[in-house]
This record gives sequence, structure tokens and C-alpha cells, in this order.
Amino acid sequence: MSPRCAETVALLQELIKIESVNPALSPTGSGEQGVVTFLEGFCRERNLPYEVQHVVDGRSNLLTWVQGQDSNKRILFLAHMDTVPTGEWDSNPFSGEQREGRIYGRGACDDKGSLAAMLIALSTLGDRQPKATIVVAAGIDEEGPKAGARAIAQSGVSYDAAVVGEPTDLELVVAHKGSVRWQVEVEGVAAHTSKPHLGVNAITGMAKIVLALDEFNKTLALRTHPLVGSPTLTVGLIEGGIELTTVPPVCRIWIDRRLIPGEQPQEAIQEVENILERLRQSEDKIKVRSLLPAKEDPAPASAESSKIAAVAAKACADIAGTGKYVGVPYGTDASQLSLAAIPCIVLGPGSIDQAHTNSEFVEIDQLAKAVEIYQNIMLSY
Repeated sequence: MSPRCAETVALLQELIKIESVNPALSPTGSGEQGVVTFLEGFCRERNLPYEVQHVVDGRSNLLTWVQGQDSNKRILFLAHMDTVPTGEWDSNPFSGEQREGRIYGRGACDDKGSLAAMLIALSTLGDRQPKATIVVAAGIDEEGPKAGARAIAQSGVSYDAAVVGEPTDLELVVAHKGSVRWQVEVEGVAAHTSKPHLGVNAITGMAKIVLALDEFNKTLALRTHPLVGSPTLTVGLIEGGIELTTVPPVCRIWIDRRLIPGEQPQEAIQEVENILERLRQSEDKIKVRSLLPAKEDPAPASAESSKIAAVAAKACADIAGTGKYVGVPYGTDASQLSLAAIPCIVLGPGSIDQAHTNSEFVEIDQLAKAVEIYQNIMLSY
């Protein structure tokens, strides 16, 4: 193992040991501040300038940088510090254990592997001054509403391009889906179930809505994007009723609508509203409404024609034998960065198949190659 690879492995192990479960996902989640404190020390040890950017609820991004030759150009490398909860691990999820050429632990590939590789790539540039200023950001809340990336996009600092670290197996992601999520509520009338005709069953009304949405989802398959496929609509949660002997006066569902590039969240909501309106006007006169505002993660525009994609493709091909432009169905922080019109690619070590699992790991070989790829991009853009 080369000294740089060993350095990257050691940094990743230290990051994994710091529990940073997103507090929005678990009441016991500590959030990202422990990682921020650790990274402040990392930057001081390496004489890297840094800034702690407060975002929300005592949670902060950390940004560090190397000044470029052209002060008017700035490239962002962003990886997130938060993780999902640990679930049922057979071993310690925060051990950072190394075995069989892998590093294990919560966040190993999603997303502390990318973060460690970006930081080592930046800190080992040495005397090689990049053309553009390179900013590496450790962001909060990617596993939630992506408040960290949104704060960067809204900071007023402009970026010519961004590399978002996620476990892509070092494949070059130039397009991915977005999402819009909201609730729909049906209002009924409570009555004793011995005389149900005196009430209006909200669950029965919602059942008709769910079936209508299922039919609509089939039509979405007719739309397609060459890299990410078709949009989808999923009813992911449902709740209703008070207790068994009362006609349910209310029922709610949660909708997850995945967007392909070119679709807008408000347009997707309106399509569902059109379905709801037909059911309001139908013989059943279902009393239904959407509970808004929705949680929106736009689908970024494809980066196929961008300079950052071309530079990254060459780096991937030269170092890892990858670099073909691909699309993925999941979302990333690029959704929020795209609101600031920043061309984004998604690229990092590890497999998305390992993310959120109870045996999460990253291959050390990919981790080492990620450092080389990131550094190549930093120096070549």
C-alpha cells in the first residue's frame, strides 16, 4: 500500500469512528458536528484554510480550499458527512475495520470514502497550483432535505462546476433523477360502524385514489430519458382511521414522485392534482386535498456536454478504466447545486449497492484510485 493510500485509509477510518447519523432520521443521531470538529483539526495540521458555514439547528458545513491561478474560476468538490442509521450490524458499525482489501463501517462508501479521497487529493497538491481555485466541502443533511448543499448553492459564491462524491464505482454519472414528495389527505365523516351509512369512509375514498395513481404510474413508463429511464410514482405510506368501530374520518398517503431531467416538481404535482380533481367531481365526490408545500429535489440537467464531464472522463479512463457517461435513478446533492446552475457530475468510490446496508464497505483499491482521479480533475480543469 502506497503512503498516500495508507493516509487515505487512516483518514477514512477516523471519519467512520465518528458517529454522524442524520438526526432527522433517528432520535439518537448525533449529526455532523463531531466530523466538523475533527476536520477543523485536519485542516489546521495541514495548513489548509477553512470556513465553518452554519446551516441549521447547530449543524454546519465545512469548506476548505487551495487557491488557483485564476481567481475568477472556482470548482467545488462536495461530499456529505451525515449517514443513515446503523440498523442491525453483526459488528461495530463505527469500527472502520480493515479486512480483505476493504474498509467496513457506516458511511464507508456513503459518503465518507468520497470525502476522505477529496480531502487527501486537495491536501497533497503540494506546490502544484491548480488553474482554478479548488474548494472541498463537507456537507450536512444529504440523507435528509439536503440543507447543506442548498446553503452552498445559495451562499452567493459562484462555481464553474462541481464534483459530487457518491458511491458510483468510479463510473461517471452525468444525469440522475430528482424527486418531489408530499401528502394527500381524504376527509370523511365519522360514524359508528354499526351504521356506516351515516358516515363517509375516508379509507374507501383513498383506495380509489391509490388505484387511480397506480394507473397513472403506468403511463409514466411511456416517458423516458436515455440515461435515467422513466419517471415513477410510488405511494410509500398510508395511514387512516381512529379505531376499529368508527368509520374512518381521515386517511393520508405519502407520494414519492421521481423526476427525470426536464420534468419540474410543480408540473408533477399538478398532474396528480388533475387526477384528484376528477375524483372530486366524480359520482363519489371524494373530499381530497394535497398537503403542501412538497419536498422538492429537482432533477439536474444532464452534464454530458460540460467541460467538467470531459475532464473527469479522461481522468477516469486513464486511472480506472472507467469514464463512460451514465445515469442513475437515485438523487444526490447535485439536485440542490443545480438550482444555482452549476454543472455537476457525480463520481466516487464504492458501490451504491453497499450504501445503507448492514455490512457497508468500500474497496481500498477504489479509494486509492478516487484520490488520483479527484486530484487529476483538480489540476486539469
